[in-house]
Amino acid sequence: MTNIKSSLCEAFCGALEVNKVPAGYAVSTGQIGPDGDPIGFYVVGPNDEGKYRIQDDGLYMCAIESAGGDLQNKTRLATFTSLCDEYGVHREEDTGELVTAAVGSEAIGASALRFLSFLIRIQDLVWMSTERAVSTFRDDATKMLKDLIGDKARIVSDYVVSPGLQEVPADLGIIADGRPPVALFFGLSDARLMEALLLQAWAQQRREECAVIALLETEGAASTKMRQRANNHLTAVPNFRGEERAACARIAREALGFDPTLQ
Repeated sequence: MTNIKSSLCEAFCGALEVNKVPAGYAVSTGQIGPDGDPIGFYVVGPNDEGKYRIQDDGLYMCAIESAGGDLQNKTRLATFTSLCDEYGVHREEDTGELVTAAVGSEAIGASALRFLSFLIRIQDLVWMSTERAVSTFRDDATKMLKDLIGDKARIVSDYVVSPGLQEVPADLGIIADGRPPVALFFGLSDARLMEALLLQAWAQQRREECAVIALLETEGAASTKMRQRANNHLTAVPNFRGEERAACARIAREALGFDPTLQ
């Protein structure tokens, strides 16, 4: 038992780095965050009552959201709120910092471990984005497009623009009489935007007339650099969450040549 306890302590404690800072202590752990860097946090205090609180630097949720785990989706927001309640953590509205309640010095260790566990758990929000929310996003967007377009165009899944472009099928194709087809990609990651850019380049090279659009669930679904490339080369890159109808109307307008919401 003693050897096991020593080994566990050495493995865990050896991965920690603690440095004194003006606000208290900066702690770096051996656990990896969503940005690929070690997870860190601060022990801030003591306050006037001699107590300490544990908090991040306000950037952890930004990294989560940039990786696709934003809180615009109701399921992810509910999960995040539940985890905050479970671990006794709240998010400051003005700074975005994740903060625990103040505790005495004797409880700092336990509070810090709970906070680290919380930071690890909320990384599941990214997993939910890629494994679960994708179907909700796709279903919501497809339904709204079908409602807007009606019988004015055909909407097909796994759309291949032409036999010479089979390598990169779009998630949806919208085909209206007398209009270039729209190849729609659900841009949930940099990889999907890269595929849309690839199809755009191949279509131009082969003089294949089509519009390539990447619909992002949110602005944070892709990196800033990839969004810039997509904005510069694709026909359109609308954001869905928060402006669902407007985003789908933009796509329908490209497919039909007019805005169906104005008809």
